[in-house]
Amino acid sequence: MATITPTLSLTSNASTASTPGPLSVALSLSASAPLTVDTVEAATITPSTTVSSLFVASAKDAGSEVAGLNGGFIYFKNTSAADHDIYIGIEVGDATATELEGNADAQRLFTLKQNEFAFLPYDYTMDITVDAENAAATLEYFLFNRSNA
Repeated sequence: MATITPTLSLTSNASTASTPGPLSVALSLSASAPLTVDTVEAATITPSTTVSSLFVASAKDAGSEVAGLNGGFIYFKNTSAADHDIYIGIEVGDATATELEGNADAQRLFTLKQNEFAFLPYDYTMDITVDAENAAATLEYFLFNRSNA
């Protein structure tokens, strides 16, 4: 059992500043929380331009889909050397995954542009899929398994 402490900090100037921010007031927001984890999967991959499964829920859930019992935390970062989009989606087990770059694709959760990242909880109830705009795209990920001990 180990502890990770993710921290999110957002700062910006007021919209009236010489280097304006998006709000009428200056923003300074910070949040962090210690999370207990027991294992981690990590890799840097070159996603295909055809959608594929990155995490298959049935292989992760240990037979339980109880909310808050199993699951983990995923960190994604688009580490592409050039401006290549990476698409992250979800798929119900046994369903046919669709290409994620299509407009209004309901299976696409988000797009990571070059150097963008995401950190999110994952309850192992849906498959996580990945698709890339270009075969030269690279994605770094960490999947921290939530400890139940």
